[in-house]
Amino acid sequence: MSEYHTPVMLDESISALITNPSGTYADVTFGGGGHTAELLSRLNEDGHVIAFDRDSDA
Repeated sequence: MSEYHTPVMLDESISALITNPSGTYADVTFGGGGHTAELLSRLNEDGHVIAFDRDSDA
């Protein structure tokens, strides 16, 4: 995780989001990657995360 941004309510948001550990999820505000890293840690080998960010500082 980078120092770009400290994820807020990380556990709560990821716990509510993941309904299927084999699912595909999108992080459309990738930033420093904190939420994406946590998403990936909770998915199984069939799960995917697609992440991107328009912010050039991300």
